[in-house]
Amino acid sequence: MGLSMTIDATDDRICRVENLGIAIGGATPVPLVKDVSFEIRRGDYFALVGESGSGKSLTCHSMMRLLPFQPKIDGRIIIDGQDVWSLNHKQLVNFRRKSVGMVFQDPLAALNPVRTIGSQILETLKIYYPNADDDELRNRAIQALREVHIPEPGARLGVYPHQLSGGLNQRVMIALALLGEPKFLIADEPTTALDMSVQAEVLDLIDELRRKNNLTVLLVTHDLGIVRDRATDIAVLQLGRIVEQGRTAEIVRAPKAAYSKELFEASSVEWPGRNEKTRKATPVCLTFDRVNKTFFASKRDRRNGVGIPAAKDLSFTVRQGEIVALIGESGSGKTTAAKMAMGLEKPDSGAIIVHSSPRNASKKLNMQMVFQHPRDSLDPLMRVEDQLHEVLKVHGWRDRAVRQEHILKTIADVGLGAHVLGRRPTYLSGGEAQRVVIARALLLEPDMLIADEPLSAVDVRIQKHILECLQRLRDRLGIAILLITHDLRVVFEIADQVVVLRHGRVVEDVPVSMFADGARDAYTQMLIEAVPGKIRSSKQGRGAAMTAAFPGGAAMVTG
Repeated sequence: MGLSMTIDATDDRICRVENLGIAIGGATPVPLVKDVSFEIRRGDYFALVGESGSGKSLTCHSMMRLLPFQPKIDGRIIIDGQDVWSLNHKQLVNFRRKSVGMVFQDPLAALNPVRTIGSQILETLKIYYPNADDDELRNRAIQALREVHIPEPGARLGVYPHQLSGGLNQRVMIALALLGEPKFLIADEPTTALDMSVQAEVLDLIDELRRKNNLTVLLVTHDLGIVRDRATDIAVLQLGRIVEQGRTAEIVRAPKAAYSKELFEASSVEWPGRNEKTRKATPVCLTFDRVNKTFFASKRDRRNGVGIPAAKDLSFTVRQGEIVALIGESGSGKTTAAKMAMGLEKPDSGAIIVHSSPRNASKKLNMQMVFQHPRDSLDPLMRVEDQLHEVLKVHGWRDRAVRQEHILKTIADVGLGAHVLGRRPTYLSGGEAQRVVIARALLLEPDMLIADEPLSAVDVRIQKHILECLQRLRDRLGIAILLITHDLRVVFEIADQVVVLRHGRVVEDVPVSMFADGARDAYTQMLIEAVPGKIRSSKQGRGAAMTAAFPGGAAMVTG
């Protein structure tokens, strides 16, 4: 311990992971990562892909010795000629400062919420430049933000993380990671839950910095569209083991491992047939008629009329048995529209009409909501079964046996087994937690579901399961679904109608078959072009053919 290896100047490999094993526990350790080996050459853009629980983040965190527990480590990790797990404390600090930078998955969790962006950058710069005066450090901080294309970098030094968008916070994280001018950058799911356009900007920035600074990048992701577009090499992880690795083009063209094929198939976009002729014949469930809503930061702002508009003359309809996708970037008013539909926010003007139930004209439409973060909307201390029983008890279901039968049927409807009922939410996977939330909404047999970003942070295979679940519910129960999303691949997969919002206004309201015809609003086209995969348009006369090619050779064509 305490001795690092000497650098071989002729070795073009900046990183070597050799037979890495990570286990926790005492006398009988539980293996989490098993016999993982890969190499990354200088200048490469290497992608580590797999589902949640496959060991991606454990592997990359072990490369920085940032694991949150005391593990049992087998094998070696050699970065920039240094055996990472043999470094003493002083060598490890120097290694983290100069050899490797890391961009974490959740920038809000990684940044200090009670300190300004500037104070956090300046603190780091003082370590790198101990003899620099305050003016020099401030100029370096401004230059660091300018390098990652943050507008008005001087003014941004005085703001707090919660005052910046997700994309800007991620840029701040990249700036912090590069302050020490490292040769190797580890990016752990850097674009999870970001809008497609913001996601593209962040990935373009990493690409630009890689070329400009001769940087090597290790990208950890479950988004295979990003991998296909960006990576030079891929390693596929399953249950802590690498099942396939090689050059991106070769694996995308012909994956050999069954698990790789399954992942690529799950990421492909299908275009199921839509019966658009029946749309006008089905009853309307929900109507937005010229709705306006503005948020004010204070009473003084309200008096002065200085606010943030979230809805401007917002108008659209949702019909029975229809999936309407409400799309747009963060801040476009999607979630505000959902909250107003549920009565959680009141519009300033206009009308939101909740029509009578298609199943019983004498009753009002029954609407339920699926929230964006399933773990935040479930009680972490209660078993799933108890939470579902509680919903039914509140609504007058007194007989426990009847409740239990209904819960088992509803759980089966969303593709879950009875075994999840005895678990607490912390012991559910992301996909299981999301389907529990959907099941809870279905318990009261709604006429309409409002789903707010139900797929924003789950893996492609889990996304596929949830999409299939929503389609089954629509087809079998005839419920309407207002699906709020920033992922256009989801829109192509299941939506019947697409409503595009920008700054609270509807810029597009068209059937999904017309959405990618090349004749849309410029903002819509920008969203389409930002989809990883990639969606390309080739104009032919007045129309356009749109093709979305995804890993595994799958394609979606309209025109």
